[in-house]
Amino acid sequence: MSHSFKALSSLRHVPGFPQFSTSALLLGTAASFAVPYMPLFARNEAHMSPLLLGIFMTLMSLSGVLISTRLARLSDGPLGSKPIMLTALVGAAVGYVLLCTTHSFVPLVLIASIFLGTGAAAFPQLFAFARTHFTLAGDELAERSMITLRSMFSIAWMLGPAAAAVILEVAGFKGLFLSTAAFYLLVCIPLVRASSRPVSRTPVASGPVAEVSAPQRPLALVALCFVLFGMSNTMGFIALPLHVTGAMHEPSSTVGWLIGLCAFLEIPFILGFAFFSGRFSNERLIILSLGMFVVYFILMAVAPAVWVLAAAQLIRAAVIAVTSTLGMAYFQELMPNRTGTALTLYANTNSVGAVLSGVVSGAFAQAFGYQAVFLLCAVLTGAAFVLLSVITRRPSTGAAELRVAAPSPK
Repeated sequence: MSHSFKALSSLRHVPGFPQFSTSALLLGTAASFAVPYMPLFARNEAHMSPLLLGIFMTLMSLSGVLISTRLARLSDGPLGSKPIMLTALVGAAVGYVLLCTTHSFVPLVLIASIFLGTGAAAFPQLFAFARTHFTLAGDELAERSMITLRSMFSIAWMLGPAAAAVILEVAGFKGLFLSTAAFYLLVCIPLVRASSRPVSRTPVASGPVAEVSAPQRPLALVALCFVLFGMSNTMGFIALPLHVTGAMHEPSSTVGWLIGLCAFLEIPFILGFAFFSGRFSNERLIILSLGMFVVYFILMAVAPAVWVLAAAQLIRAAVIAVTSTLGMAYFQELMPNRTGTALTLYANTNSVGAVLSGVVSGAFAQAFGYQAVFLLCAVLTGAAFVLLSVITRRPSTGAAELRVAAPSPK
């Protein structure tokens, strides 16, 4: 306990940590308000079929990949992350306001593709911007700060979906989307005065630094594993609210409760990585989490009651904590000195998975129902588990073990 308290209290020495943690909490709240209920909006308000819903989600995710990739290249150049991040946040806010103005399919696709697609860059750019400040405190504190920052994002998901369910009940989707837009704008406030290019004014006291080369892993195949994971994760996320409210005849508040429960269970896992960073192998934990995700999806497919879905959230919480926290560190290890690009590539593997999952889950659900989608998710996750196990079997020549360690600063 004393070690944990000391590790947490040390973050007060990290430049900009209060501002960035506040922004991460607000960004997580904004995302947790709208994302879980977007499939319900598409079905109940826009009256999309499962296939049209899949196309809508695919086009929104595809635009997010293309736009955020382009913006990432700009952020790693002279422009920096700050203006890119603020542009993404404002774009997302405008997009959610515009969603209140129409229920027609084509305008919704254009709004989602242009504005929400731009907003997809907010998450990786916030973390890339934070990284440029955190490195001033030294590698160990910087890595602990990044992991704790990710926990703030998860804390927002603990209560956000449940609060959104209340807003949805009282004010409908218009009130929900306007609230989401307001939170995206609030994210900007703590960051406006942050320096775009922080400069260390005092030398950082740190121990001897061993020069570590980039791990020799086939980046394309590693990314493919995360794409398969992202595809199954998104398909399961789309299927969850529709399966719970449709096949299981539960109210929408149950969806918010399940998602909030998962986010609550993520917190101790993520904070554990922050307090005990350097003691765990990234690759081994990521591979283990993929195997656990297969079990999760099987449980979701055969669950006879909501309590089984609730129990399964413990597995999902552990998996998301590993892949989101250690996944970011892993991609930074694979791409040293390119923080913005590495974090965007990591985020884009999930986005590409979402692109592929939209149409596939829509067509599969239309043919077999949303319960069967969970079994398809188990197959895709199993493929990622096997592939990553094979490509990491041979020890890396760049690093004997890939651990939670600070990547080279930008």
